Amino acid sequence: MDLKETTIEKDRKLTVREKSKKIRLTNRIFCLLVLFIVAGHAFGQDSQESKNTLNFFLDCDDCDFTFVRQELPFISFVRDAQHAEVHILVTDTNTGSGGKKYFIDFIGREDYDGLTYDYSVTTDQSDSDDDIRKSLLKIIKIGVLPYYSKTELFNHLTVDLEQSEKRTADDRLIDRWNKWIFKISAVGEIQKEKSQNEYSYDLDASAGKITEEWKTNIRVSNEINREIFYDNDSEILNKQDIRIVQANFVKSLNDKWSAGLFGDYLSRTYINIKNKYQAKAGIEYNLFPWDECNRRIFVIRYSAGISTVSYNQETIYNKLKETHLSENLAINLELIQPWGEVSLGIEGNHYFYDFSKNRLTLESDISLRLTRNLSVNFELQADAIHDQLYLPAGDASLEDILLRRRKLATEFEISGRLGFSFTFGSIFNNVVNERF
Repeated sequence: MDLKETTIEKDRKLTVREKSKKIRLTNRIFCLLVLFIVAGHAFGQDSQESKNTLNFFLDCDDCDFTFVRQELPFISFVRDAQHAEVHILVTDTNTGSGGKKYFIDFIGREDYDGLTYDYSVTTDQSDSDDDIRKSLLKIIKIGVLPYYSKTELFNHLTVDLEQSEKRTADDRLIDRWNKWIFKISAVGEIQKEKSQNEYSYDLDASAGKITEEWKTNIRVSNEINREIFYDNDSEILNKQDIRIVQANFVKSLNDKWSAGLFGDYLSRTYINIKNKYQAKAGIEYNLFPWDECNRRIFVIRYSAGISTVSYNQETIYNKLKETHLSENLAINLELIQPWGEVSLGIEGNHYFYDFSKNRLTLESDISLRLTRNLSVNFELQADAIHDQLYLPAGDASLEDILLRRRKLATEFEISGRLGFSFTFGSIFNNVVNERF
């Protein structure tokens, strides 16, 4: 009897332990389910909120984003293009009058895929930053309306249209400068110490005229730099002078072909050039029409010409003066898209009298959005150099090397930069707070 009771008691205790384990396991499963529900709700807030509004991504370097948000508080701007239903891409190019022409492209995504609108606005050279940001804001206001018209949010908007002051045809067409733009700038700098003096000045003047048919640019520059070092009774002088004259005349042949004439004058102490005169003629073909230059360019350029050079010092080829024919070929690709920007270029040139005297240059500038949060930037320039006809004979002194008074012989030059950015957190924040 005692043995039977002992066995029953053991069975009862085992049953209690099993029930306790089941209860603890059930509680843990319940807690995990609660956590998953809470986490799912937290991570789903962005998508839920995005359904209750229309999200825009403003991709613009020159835009005052704080100003835009203040003026358009009803618009939901997100910081990541992947979360936006509409991508606003703003690019720009210089105009012949010294101003800028901005291209504002509204690119629909997701439910608005294929709904794309293109606008443009031109600013003058005299426009202030406030004038520019107001002009861009006006286009943004116009551009968002077609998308809001597709949603119920449009019922909550009030649209006011005003006509600006009318201008006569004469006001628009009379130009006493006939589209010519002139610019003169001068900069001077001086620094004085007990053991070192430095002074420099730079004078720059330019004239340009740009029309649909012709592009004319003329530039003159004169730069003087002096560094004087005192060591006891000795004086070390570093003299660097640069004089440049450029004249370019480019004719638009059609929407893809262009031709040009180019004249240059150069005098530069650092590369032993006393006087260099050069004249070239060139032709250029763009695979895309030039009216798409704000988004994509793929050009092939060829030019050939003659140059006459005189040197300050006799060169390693025993020359004080020489004249040569040369040619140049360049290919350049530029893309500006919602997924990033790409600029790739390769250029080669050589002298006809000796094909081994040549130079090849590769340039790249790439900015890509790899994911919603990650973007990378990459820049590279590499030169294969075999055309240093200007190198002075004789070895460079220690002073020449340390003060960079003369260019040294080399077969290549490489420079690069690589970077990335990673962002995470809330994508919804239109609050403006400029305190401190």
